Amino acid sequence: MWNHVIPHFSSFLRKLTLSAEDRRDAEAKAERIARSLFARYYNNQPFNRSSYLIVGSYGKGTACDPPSDLDMLFILPDADCGRICQLAGNKQSQLLREVKDVLLGTFPSTDLRADGQVVLAPFETYDVEVVPAFRLPDGKFLTPHTDNNGSWRTSNPVAEYQNLHNADLASGGKATHLTMMAKAWQKECNVELKSTSIEVLAAIFATTWEHRHQSVYYDWMIRDFLGFLFQYVNGRTRIVGTDEWLDLGSAWQSKLRTAYERARTACEYERADEGFSASLEWQKIFGSKFNTTTGFLAMLAGVGR
Repeated sequence: MWNHVIPHFSSFLRKLTLSAEDRRDAEAKAERIARSLFARYYNNQPFNRSSYLIVGSYGKGTACDPPSDLDMLFILPDADCGRICQLAGNKQSQLLREVKDVLLGTFPSTDLRADGQVVLAPFETYDVEVVPAFRLPDGKFLTPHTDNNGSWRTSNPVAEYQNLHNADLASGGKATHLTMMAKAWQKECNVELKSTSIEVLAAIFATTWEHRHQSVYYDWMIRDFLGFLFQYVNGRTRIVGTDEWLDLGSAWQSKLRTAYERARTACEYERADEGFSASLEWQKIFGSKFNTTTGFLAMLAGVGR
């Protein structure tokens, strides 16, 4: 029994994982942006890599193929915080426009846009979202939001990374794998959940799931995680390391129920060693990256749990 689970999910995770080339491309884009801003805000001092952070899914290692937007914080000098705060009107909007204008000097042919809380740099391969930030004494960052006449919010990317890392330590790496697979479901089925909430919920689940120490129960993990999510319909999740909460709503409830029933069916097929039928059900949840050919390969390998 369960001869197909290992090859099924090993193949799926390999296909979700970004290539080394994609990661190098992302890191190079972020550094080029940071160098441009550093030259303007740090008076042509020698470039310091600690002036920026790659955050979001790239920073936490949960980015999936195909590459999505890259998020980065550029850390401005403390002196600029006082200067910006003395401006009249929407200070946050003015800061974003200022950062955009600096980047136009390096990327004159790029359609840069200051939008909400980021400067969006759309490149050929994918977009980079640049967030200007000020480092706070407690290690958090102050970031601008332009809505409703402007405001400041705090973010804590180090705490976000540590939360996922701790969940991986408690579950043998399952929190990261689960996050990546849940994002594939989110994308394939247009699930109305933010990636930030998916990561938080995957970490909570991975640290408490009864089979978290079993290395090969990924079919049950998907099924049980989807079942776990029902309690969060109309709930909320806290952004790690801050006092900010995200309301989850209920728009995604129907898609959750459909995915859960398909996962239950797929698990029954996995138990019966009907690998091809199982993979067809998984594809309805995750899309074509879940390969239907591995079911036949596993029959030859004779690998089970």
